[in-house]
Amino acid sequence: MLPGMEAFGPPLGEHSSVARPRLLPVPSDAVVERFRSHIVYSPRCHFYVGAVSSPDGYTRVTWRQDGQQFSTSGHRLALAIETGIADPTVVCEHACNEPLCVRIDPEHVHPSTQAANVRYAVSTGRHRGPLATGDGRSRVQRSRDVRDALAAGWDPERYAAAAGLSLTAAQPPLF
Repeated sequence: MLPGMEAFGPPLGEHSSVARPRLLPVPSDAVVERFRSHIVYSPRCHFYVGAVSSPDGYTRVTWRQDGQQFSTSGHRLALAIETGIADPTVVCEHACNEPLCVRIDPEHVHPSTQAANVRYAVSTGRHRGPLATGDGRSRVQRSRDVRDALAAGWDPERYAAAAGLSLTAAQPPLF
């Protein structure tokens, strides 16, 4: 094994047929600050308006720290920052069903299991895959439209138009 590669687990074939995912490091203050500078806060969700992955439409964050490059979803980084949970086997469930949301809260993004996340996805129709927006757009295109609409800050009308919602659906409930 090459020096420094032990952080990635055993080489394929030694103990496992699949490479193990690695833990996220504790993000530096600079990483946290840069991440938070790309968040647009609404009364409901906290939208990360940086890179968007294809085809799933979730956010993607890449950074360098201690001479290594890391890349993960924005909601997984938010979970690590807010709760300290950096275990790659913990699933981050989106209760709000907004792929750009990085708000750590039981009604938004929270730690879960794969089985619970699949059950929730099926119950909400989110399991239908990357083309499941219902308006002809892919999930990645919808996320890019929302990201671009919110790049200048929160605006419920721009969000509703980009997300394909009526304005009343984009507004949070009063109670």
